Amino acid sequence: MYTWFQPIIDLLAYVLSWTFEWTRDWGAAVIVLTLLVKGALYRFNLLAARQQVRSAAAFPELSKLRETCGNDSAKLVQETTKVYGKYGINPLSSPLSAIIQMPVLMAMYGLFLTHGSTMTSILIPWVAHLAEADPFHLIPIATGLLSFAVGMIPLADAAAVSMSGSKRLLFGTILLLIPLVITWRAPVALGLYWLSGSVFSLLERLFYRTSAGKRLLRRGLPEAAAT
Repeated sequence: MYTWFQPIIDLLAYVLSWTFEWTRDWGAAVIVLTLLVKGALYRFNLLAARQQVRSAAAFPELSKLRETCGNDSAKLVQETTKVYGKYGINPLSSPLSAIIQMPVLMAMYGLFLTHGSTMTSILIPWVAHLAEADPFHLIPIATGLLSFAVGMIPLADAAAVSMSGSKRLLFGTILLLIPLVITWRAPVALGLYWLSGSVFSLLERLFYRTSAGKRLLRRGLPEAAAT
């Protein structure tokens, strides 16, 4: 199954060994590796975040279109395309970011499943090695809760308006369940990778709520989305 991702696994194993050389702890090496991966993919995440801001800014117009053109699907598609162009929305941008990260996640799973039995960490003293599943499920639970927190923080004020409280709660719950289910019996190193990534995402989301973060999100946006 993991032969498809073997080149990525080999690259990650090399980088992980390199980070271990100066951290001298495999758990710390996993955290550093996570930060390196997040840094490498940051550009894609930023583009996806900007698309969310544009979609939120276009939400009132799109809602009005669904009310006025709801019975005419052809006109609805035509007018929706115009609104997308006006706000610079690319519907494929957000899925593309997730698609790019999926092979990395699968490669991480393969890496820790095949190499984790030789790795130990003082950061997770309750497991014999990093290929073992967390017997207390502390890492999966913490990862799920952090992912939930990320989902509950809107990128911008417009995003908060475009998603009701109940929808945001549902979205946050989904974000809680996905890592919880995947990491529940997975190698604990994968959970540590996901946990570190969730901390990064939480800090990133909080940064986007600051004035500097908002300016970064709105940089290069069409006038319609920037207002």
